Amino acid sequence: MAGMTSDQPSIASHFLRDLADGIQQQMYFWGQDVIRPEGNFLLEQGFQKSPSTGLKGTSCYRREWRQGHVELYGSCAGWYGKQGGFTFIRPWKRCSVWLSGSETPIPGAWQKHLVDRKATRADLYQASLPFLEWLLSYEYAVLARFGRAYRKNTYWKYRKIPKTKAWLDPDLGLRWFQCYLTSPKQLVRPKNLARESAPSAL
Repeated sequence: MAGMTSDQPSIASHFLRDLADGIQQQMYFWGQDVIRPEGNFLLEQGFQKSPSTGLKGTSCYRREWRQGHVELYGSCAGWYGKQGGFTFIRPWKRCSVWLSGSETPIPGAWQKHLVDRKATRADLYQASLPFLEWLLSYEYAVLARFGRAYRKNTYWKYRKIPKTKAWLDPDLGLRWFQCYLTSPKQLVRPKNLARESAPSAL
């Protein structure tokens, strides 16, 4: 997926680090959606569950999306098409272009030879778009089904985990992801977005 022309949209490297932080928080959210007493919402949204090909005792969630598929594990998440795709590997705390469409990340193994180390920021941005489209579609489905309070409560639970660095609150997170997807030139750092959106002191 490398070798795109210079007119392809690109973003600064710090925004790619921000994206990784945002996806890491989202992974906690999705994990909470799985263990809901009322039912596994990932399954309701068309995912199929299977045993992980890597770490024992964990699961993989997979669904078709945009001429490829989304895969979610507890330690990685991504979208993979015929020519490769995009992955976020949580232990590495980074997003990468993935070089294979048929062989996807195996937790614990990670197949480093399939991570495109020559990819440019433009390559990585383009590779991430199908995954971001799914992420937003899914989160809007959560909002429609459960309302804002459900995700807010999930966020506050995440903030209480020791040594966890919470990202944006869910409403601002959706705004940031949407801007990343549709208006990358207008992106701001999450901390600045939070500051701009904070109520003014009396």
